[in-house]
Amino acid sequence: MDEPPSPVITEIRNLPRNRQRLIVLSDGREFLLSDEACERCGLTEGTVADLELLQQIDRAEQRVNAHEAALRLLSARPRSENEMRTRLAMRGFAPETIDDEAERLRSAGLLNDQKFAEAWVEDRRRLSPRGRRMIRYELLGRGIDPESADNATKDLDDEETALSLARGRASRVPRTSYEAFFSKVGGFLRRRGFDYEVTARATRQVWNEAAAAETLEVDIAE
Repeated sequence: MDEPPSPVITEIRNLPRNRQRLIVLSDGREFLLSDEACERCGLTEGTVADLELLQQIDRAEQRVNAHEAALRLLSARPRSENEMRTRLAMRGFAPETIDDEAERLRSAGLLNDQKFAEAWVEDRRRLSPRGRRMIRYELLGRGIDPESADNATKDLDDEETALSLARGRASRVPRTSYEAFFSKVGGFLRRRGFDYEVTARATRQVWNEAAAAETLEVDIAE
């Protein structure tokens, strides 16, 4: 028995406000598709809507949806490629769709792991300073390759950063004893990712600075 002929597209109605088109088939079915998917598939009135075309339309629409999802993610903050791939996979997009979208974003300059790493380091420097090693681990955890992570963090100065943080912390810590002072200030620096040697030097310098300031105040008073 011969299979019934495939339906054809009898009408394409533009919906400019939503950047969509209403596709009407000869068998009565209707589809609401994005302008981009229609352009990708070359849809025109009279086109035969066989199974192959319908599958092509579905793939094209998935690519559009993936791109819109990716742009929403990027509007919140920059993303590494690994983060973007993970987020899109969580939203149910197929691996081939994610591959296509990653390539599209890279070509547009919207997905660049080196720039992402540099921006991450700069944000940390301004908003939440911490040790170079910790920042490097953060980048690796977001899928940045070791070489890019090293390049992005190579100019960080742990000694300078730790000293600045220690001075800020010391103003809120009583100087009853050096051991108690080190527990508070040094513990804070260690939680920010600085190694013991850097922590010890920064804490000792801040302690000495505070002691010198107290001595000066006494001399002035006398």
